[in-house]
Amino acid sequence: MATPPPSLDAETYADLRQAVGDQALPVLLGRFQAQLRDWSVTGEPAALGAAAHGVIASSGLIGFARLSRLCAALETACREGDLETIRDLAAEVAAEKAFAEAEVGRLIAAG
Repeated sequence: MATPPPSLDAETYADLRQAVGDQALPVLLGRFQAQLRDWSVTGEPAALGAAAHGVIASSGLIGFARLSRLCAALETACREGDLETIRDLAAEVAAEKAFAEAEVGRLIAAG
């Protein structure tokens, strides 16, 4: 069985930190934290897919590549109406979202 990649890609995060600077990074992280906090990974497929779409870019930018990929797959499943896949992916996204929320909180606290 292959080892899953880490949920936060340290190199991507370091590149972001260098690009935006130490003053802007907490603002960006705070916005992402609010986006995750305000998103419930439930609902009818069209709304769930639209919400997942909104998380794809922001999570990838920060370095949560697995969350970004899962959200992209969830968006596709929602568009296709594949209820079984939606249910399975929503559970994976919810777990990854919980990790990202905790990790972002840690990153903000660490400064």
